[in-house]
Amino acid sequence: MKPRKGAIKTDLFAAELHQRKIDQLGDPLVRIGRHIDFTALASEVDRVAPRPVGPQGGRPPYPTETMVRILVLKRLYNHSDEQMEYQLLDRHSYQRFCGLRDAANLPDRTTIWNFENRIGAAGAEALFTAVAQQFLQHGYVARGGQIIDATLADGESSLTFSWMNFCLGTLMPSSSSEDSLLLNPPLPVL
Repeated sequence: MKPRKGAIKTDLFAAELHQRKIDQLGDPLVRIGRHIDFTALASEVDRVAPRPVGPQGGRPPYPTETMVRILVLKRLYNHSDEQMEYQLLDRHSYQRFCGLRDAANLPDRTTIWNFENRIGAAGAEALFTAVAQQFLQHGYVARGGQIIDATLADGESSLTFSWMNFCLGTLMPSSSSEDSLLLNPPLPVL
């Protein structure tokens, strides 16, 4: 009797097929990228916390926009520096979101930590205030101090995502919006 074929098939173009499927399902990070102008955020961070001028030599720093995207992901998903490093290595959606898809070297935990220290409290406040303002421009209102989980709704259906470390409170549509976002299930409050 001939053995049955398994459901797993190998394909040289499997990664491309997987990416096409993710695009069909709707990558929530791509959808977030449509609402946030990361170039403007990076400019604001550089204005509030300029890059230090150091001696020549060594590895050049990662672009501020890339690091801002990493910091947004880190806060959005409540990752430690170590976990963010791992997720950047492991998750293709994170690499694509941060513009690191084809990069041979990815920021490590120390690079992430150094960037957060560089921007400090003033840079973080400017960053997340700008995120709130950009969402407001797209019809979402940040209402602080109400609940940890947030909902972005399109008028007919709503999807919940965790927004806890952005310190924005609740994001609610100020009017009908063209998009809903699903990032991850709500996380418990400790």
